[in-house]
Amino acid sequence: MSEYKSKSELDFEREVIDYLTQIGGVKQWEYLDKIRTTEQLWSNFKRILEQNNRARIDGQLSDTEFGQVKKVITSIDSPYHAGQFLYGVNGVSEIEVDLDNGKHVFLTVFDQAQVGGGNTVYQVVNQIERPKVVDGKKNRRFDVTLLINGLPIIQIELKKALHTTTESLNQMEQYIAEKQYSGIFATLQILIAMTPYDIRYMANTKIESFNRAFAFNWQNEDDARPVRSWKTFADKVLSIPMAHDLATRYMVLDGTKNKESIKVMRPYQVYATKRVLDKVSKFDFNYNEGKLGYIWHTTGSGKTITSFKTAWLASRLSNVDKVVFLVDRIALTNQTADAYMAYDPVAGFAGKTGVVGETANISDLHRKLTKKSDKNIIVTSIQKMSRYVARENFKKLNENILFIVDEAHRSTGDGSENEGMLESIRNAIPNSAWVGYTGTPKFPATREIFGNILHAYTIKEAIADKNVLGFNVEFKNTIEAPEDPTEEDIDDNIKGSVYDTSPEHVELVVKDIFDNWKERSNNGKYNALFTVHVGGNKASTPRAMEYFDKFEEMNAKRAKEERLKVAVSFSADTSNGNHQLKTNENLHRAINSYNKLFGTDWDMSTVKQYTEDVTRRLNKTADDRNYLDLVIVVDQLLTGFDAPELNTLYIDRTLKGGNLIQAYSRTNRMHDYQAKPQGNVVNYRWPVQNELEMNKSFYIYSNRDSASEQEELPLEKLKEDNKNAGILSRPFSEVQSQMQEVVQELGELTNDFIQVPPSERDQEEAFNRLGDYNRLLSQLKQYTEDDNKNPISAYDNPEEFYQRIGITEEQEVILTTVIAEELKRYQAERENIDISQVNLAMVHIHDVMINYDYLIDLIAKMADEVHADEMDKAQKTFADINMEIAKSDNEKEKVKVRNFVDKIITKEFVFDSYPAPRNVEKMNQAMDKSQKDTNIKLVTEFVRKWGIDNSVKPKEVDELIKKHRLGQEDMDKQNELTTIMNEARSDYKEIAAAEVAALSWVKYRIEFRKAFYDLADEIKKGE
Repeated sequence: MSEYKSKSELDFEREVIDYLTQIGGVKQWEYLDKIRTTEQLWSNFKRILEQNNRARIDGQLSDTEFGQVKKVITSIDSPYHAGQFLYGVNGVSEIEVDLDNGKHVFLTVFDQAQVGGGNTVYQVVNQIERPKVVDGKKNRRFDVTLLINGLPIIQIELKKALHTTTESLNQMEQYIAEKQYSGIFATLQILIAMTPYDIRYMANTKIESFNRAFAFNWQNEDDARPVRSWKTFADKVLSIPMAHDLATRYMVLDGTKNKESIKVMRPYQVYATKRVLDKVSKFDFNYNEGKLGYIWHTTGSGKTITSFKTAWLASRLSNVDKVVFLVDRIALTNQTADAYMAYDPVAGFAGKTGVVGETANISDLHRKLTKKSDKNIIVTSIQKMSRYVARENFKKLNENILFIVDEAHRSTGDGSENEGMLESIRNAIPNSAWVGYTGTPKFPATREIFGNILHAYTIKEAIADKNVLGFNVEFKNTIEAPEDPTEEDIDDNIKGSVYDTSPEHVELVVKDIFDNWKERSNNGKYNALFTVHVGGNKASTPRAMEYFDKFEEMNAKRAKEERLKVAVSFSADTSNGNHQLKTNENLHRAINSYNKLFGTDWDMSTVKQYTEDVTRRLNKTADDRNYLDLVIVVDQLLTGFDAPELNTLYIDRTLKGGNLIQAYSRTNRMHDYQAKPQGNVVNYRWPVQNELEMNKSFYIYSNRDSASEQEELPLEKLKEDNKNAGILSRPFSEVQSQMQEVVQELGELTNDFIQVPPSERDQEEAFNRLGDYNRLLSQLKQYTEDDNKNPISAYDNPEEFYQRIGITEEQEVILTTVIAEELKRYQAERENIDISQVNLAMVHIHDVMINYDYLIDLIAKMADEVHADEMDKAQKTFADINMEIAKSDNEKEKVKVRNFVDKIITKEFVFDSYPAPRNVEKMNQAMDKSQKDTNIKLVTEFVRKWGIDNSVKPKEVDELIKKHRLGQEDMDKQNELTTIMNEARSDYKEIAAAEVAALSWVKYRIEFRKAFYDLADEIKKGE
């Protein structure tokens, strides 16, 4: 650390560049020290483009010819379209150009076959000057940019020691907001935030999708520990060809409709893909046994992306004819096929349909497997493939087929309908290779079917990386359970129990869900899944409906705003068994209730569509934005279902092993780390025994050694080990203790919650502690009991919460509004960004709301004090007003009120009569009048300064600005500005201010346009 403490940012930058040019002592990136401007970047790109296309053009491109190239690149409007452009067709990116001599040519920009060699040119530049793109914003200067064939592909923003990568990420977020990644920078794929001891990388993104949670550390391959040294990161990631591979081979173009984006693979995904590809490339389909191995990546860690990239890259290997992606359930075939097609870089590009295909039926599967086609990645179900190879007319396939099996743990034979299917497929197609992907392998069955483990990434590692969340788990006592139960009594796959038939149990469960809904759902921000199962081989759907009816009954007794939107989902019964009639009657009743709730018209002929609609409303993707709070299921949605805005699982059944991990993992997808710090799980039966089963399951699936079955489980240590790994949350008392320490530190830093610390260092410390305050308070608010099982609630009993953490209500309000606001402002000034880009949204013990009547009284009181020239009193009232304004989360509202109050205290605004009005409506009228007077004053001054008195009236300028949107260049669509300028041309030199009159006509037009938009933005900010 000492080496970098005194090193300036520019010194650090220079050291990074020097290292990049000679990674590993080998010439790598060429440093272009003379390039500092965008125009110089274009010239460099032009030279490389000409050099790589000598066979197509004679000499250099003319300005007209190169203008066509620039037009294509500058028209790229998103990172997704940039990725499409760079990928091109079959890995070759080309631009059509009409040459001056009449020829029509395709100029190659990128050829992915030449990664790390051939004609590919690797360069590094720094301190590139970027003029502002959006009026009112500042000119910028980028730190370090890595160019491939002259185009910016990787952007690095550096901070010196003792600063954080968050600052670099904030900076890059600001650049995106200001549209700086446009023009030649539109091709950026990867953003890197770097300090000497912390480096994070992420895919470039649109501003609305920018999320720091998707900025990753690199990791060591053997132990998944994060790489902390910038030099090690450069060795592993920024060396050639790895940097090029990461920006191309290991990028995923996600073409999901309305959510188009690019995704960069995480380290463990890259390592796993490399290992599989290495195995496949060396595999002899004629002689080798087909067990290539399996990938164990915990649920929620992005197996679909990993498996897609493996399938995509493997399909391009010379020894592979077809890749078949096998899904374990027919219901998941469409979901997986849709995901694969969305990731297909060829689909939708240049009129092509892509290379991924799903199978409509067995005949379609046969056709795709046996005929030469571009569709060489096939998505189908194990059931369909099994039926295909079992046909009497099935003939041996001569193609080299790689099978990738999703959710491989379900395909290893566990007594389910899939048992034996994989083996029958393998026997029928002996010249095939097999790879399994699973989040919860079965030991040793998965290894016996697929071969040895190729790569592991456990739940413990994923939680440590913040790729998934840990769990806050409750075990609730409802009715008294039988003493000394046997394993069979507890396992509802074998026997029934008292829990299955007790109406009291149902009532207590539903009551607990309602009573603690605010705590667990973060005041309704997140929703929940409830799984129900009864034992003794009885149907579970009647019990699910019993719960559904109890929720309906409880909803009827509650006010509308306190009701929960509940649905129940299970499959129709077509078995002709004893339960068929009752199951289908129940499902019909559930659908009818759903139709009344959401205005839909599903029936028993559209059960599949009903289930899909339930899923969309649970994962909050329904088009009408009318979502569910809770869905009751038996087995549906417990695996493979991905909903980041679901945070709670209620369980009335027994779960163990991989099934437990799969079910729990529905709740732990990343979303907003502050609002959703963990997944919540609530168990309602066999509390002692189910807690033990949970700890066993987590221990097995958080240890890589489980794959080798090398150690016995030390059961007495399970609970503590799982807590130490971050899998299970700490007891309430420990989190409360941490919170008390943070509150005490903040009290000391802020002079007992009175003022912002005077020193910059203490301001930084207070800002960081506020982040800890938010995180811990968000966790505490989601507990429903303390360690002694006493109920706690920040919503129902906030007074007790204040006491518990060591702060008063008044202190909390000052800390989370006034002090937090000032710290945000200081942070924005230090980082040279807008305050809206500062990542600090405060959590409150209960909502802090502006009391508008009180605020109006304060403003009127201060106005009276100013009018009476009692300025000492006015200053004190002014401080009270600012404290009340700070409670608002609306930045626009805060600016408007503050501007008004500032004008009153400086005597710039005077009321028509005193005492000032205490009426909200009259005060708002005064505020509008003040703003209007200010606007007229600004416009009048502008008209005079720029000498446009004879071409336009102030009122007309004001009317034009009313149509303006902040930050947009939108006031010359019908030549309004151009007309004003042209009409002022003849006399601006005579009547404008001296500094304006001195401008040439060309310069006048440029400066006038900038000044007009600055004026419009200033007026809009105040409204």
